[in-house]
Amino acid sequence: MNVLLVDDEDYVLDYLEEEIQWTSMGITHVYRASCAEEALNITKRVNVSIVLTDIQMPEISGLELLEALKGDYPDAKVILLSGYSEFEYAKKALQHGAADYLLKPVTVEEVTDCLSKVCAQIKTEQRQRDNVSAASDVLKLGITRMREHLLLDLLLGKRYTSEEELGRQLKALNLELQPDQNCVLALIRIETGAEETKREDFELFSYALLNMAEEIFFEKIDEIPSLWSCKDLHRYVAIVFPAHSPGKQPELGRRLASLQQAVQTYMKRTVSIVITHPFAFRHELHRQYLQAVNVFWRLVGTRSGIVLTMNDAEADKELKPLTRLHLSPTLPQLMESGRWEEVTDRLDLILGELDMPPYRTQQHLLEAVYYLFSSFSFMAHKQGDSFADMIDSPALLNDPFYFQSTDKIREWSFSLIEQFKRSLQESAPGPSHVIRQIQDYIERNLQEDVSLTRIGEHVYLHPVYLSRLYKKETGESLSAYISRVRLEKAAGLLMSTNKKVADIAKEVGYQKTQYFIHLFKDYYDCTPQNFRNR
Repeated sequence: MNVLLVDDEDYVLDYLEEEIQWTSMGITHVYRASCAEEALNITKRVNVSIVLTDIQMPEISGLELLEALKGDYPDAKVILLSGYSEFEYAKKALQHGAADYLLKPVTVEEVTDCLSKVCAQIKTEQRQRDNVSAASDVLKLGITRMREHLLLDLLLGKRYTSEEELGRQLKALNLELQPDQNCVLALIRIETGAEETKREDFELFSYALLNMAEEIFFEKIDEIPSLWSCKDLHRYVAIVFPAHSPGKQPELGRRLASLQQAVQTYMKRTVSIVITHPFAFRHELHRQYLQAVNVFWRLVGTRSGIVLTMNDAEADKELKPLTRLHLSPTLPQLMESGRWEEVTDRLDLILGELDMPPYRTQQHLLEAVYYLFSSFSFMAHKQGDSFADMIDSPALLNDPFYFQSTDKIREWSFSLIEQFKRSLQESAPGPSHVIRQIQDYIERNLQEDVSLTRIGEHVYLHPVYLSRLYKKETGESLSAYISRVRLEKAAGLLMSTNKKVADIAKEVGYQKTQYFIHLFKDYYDCTPQNFRNR
């Protein structure tokens, strides 16, 4: 907190500045002024919490200064000093909002007591403001979240027993849309190509997209959004707009096209948009949403940067079946018989068909993904492995829309095929080639990071699958093997060199000497120094 002392007598300013223990009350800076005009200039440059001023000053009195400060800086606390004990001064001071009133000459104790009370009052008021601000933020966030949840529920088919009940929900959330009003639904997909998009990335992208939409449609961004939107289970952003008259309807399309361009310019991403025709909000929202998703899957598919206005003829367009997915011999048969070149050729054939215009739809993509899931799960079962541990991300098991392009499918599939190929080729007795690779890498990099992730990158295996494979083939966990190799190498260095224990610890990968000594003692039942002495 900052304090400003105002008095036309320098000795009063000197006395207050030097005798009061300011820091003990949490006051960091003390400023001084010899007149009210100088004081006002200081308050324009510095955030002043407390002003201690004389009432009787030339030109502008302390009461006038108080009135000016309360107009421009209502949170500032003003304490008035006066050599007059007339009640009228005190009365006027309190009427103008003075925090306190002291009579000259003042003692250090009187000023200190008064300042302590005012400081405590300032802290209390600040806590109250913080609490009100926090409560306001929670309320605004809560309204936004409840709006999103309501829209998502309605998109997924939730029904309200009456128009009045739905109307109360809309009114409670400050939504201007009426249950019987016509509206338009826009479904937006943020596209990242072959790049993997984590949930937090998608949340960030959708937040930026909706902020741009707010500026484009309302020319401002409020704390509570004016747009009514939500994110659905397929990672589409859904926005409901009140329907305008037919003459104004093309304006919506133009603004959505502007949004598409803004995303391209500022986010370096493409978006595809499906726009419905006007429909009755309460009765048609769920059906229109399902049709819009269907149009996305069938007509937009794996293409990017598309804007479509939906109609029934497009939604009912017939799909062509995939012809290369179930050719004989099947993919599992090829893998089981070890015909790996044919496996990769078949996968190229399948993905090549998915890249053809008639098959670039979400349905075709999902059909291929489900077929590959089934094929790889079968092979994992044949080998006694867990398919869930072999895949790169748990999201693949519960998010069929994880794959948005054939490039992503190709990267994921060929990695798994390589793991199956190695596992089948290295099933002969004795340590397999991959186990020898792992052990050789560990021995050569003991001093460095030999985490599961690093080892997995070296041998091109997923860390979880790598750990299970190592335990399955050797009977020893990988972490136990790494610890054993490090401690055995340390024992060898203790016997064959004069290096310090701390240096040996670092040489075998332990940066903390005490931790190394603890592990060594557990393994050899003695400290490193005792081991060397023996």
